[in-house]
Amino acid sequence: MEGRRVFVALPAGRELVEAAGEFRRARAGLKVRWVRPENLHLTMVPPWQCLDVDAVCRALCDEAERQAPFEVVFERISFGPDPRRPRLIWATGKAPADMPEFARGLLAATGAPGEPRKSFLLHLTIARFNSRDLMAMGQRKLREPVAWRGTFDTLCLYESHLKPGGAEYRELCRVGLGRIR
Repeated sequence: MEGRRVFVALPAGRELVEAAGEFRRARAGLKVRWVRPENLHLTMVPPWQCLDVDAVCRALCDEAERQAPFEVVFERISFGPDPRRPRLIWATGKAPADMPEFARGLLAATGAPGEPRKSFLLHLTIARFNSRDLMAMGQRKLREPVAWRGTFDTLCLYESHLKPGGAEYRELCRVGLGRIR
């Protein structure tokens, strides 16, 4: 019983994709693997091995119709997740009040293994790198204030294929938030 490696996420909308693109263009010389614009997302349920994609997609539809879109503000770009051994460049901000509860509901509805997160960090991964390459980037610290505003109005189930050059994602189902009111 292998299953498919999947995760649940809110894909970034146009405003956030454009903001991340501007950041990327301004730092084109960095030795990082930039996340492709179509792959920018906010993970709600981390990857797991799924045996019944159709059942998970039905559960996501039920959860999504009860949730209004999220208006977010990313306030900072920094290295993450561990400042001592960073491997990401990400934008972070304060999660909307109802986002942690929505993430817990999605975890329960999908049947994904794991415990609900005690806290929820609003973060959008922009680039990945090997922590050994940090010195080659010429930057030891990154803490840049931003005011990236955007709306997350869609929920997706993605399949993740791990490749030597980074993960490749394939959308398995997509549903709008607040579809039925």
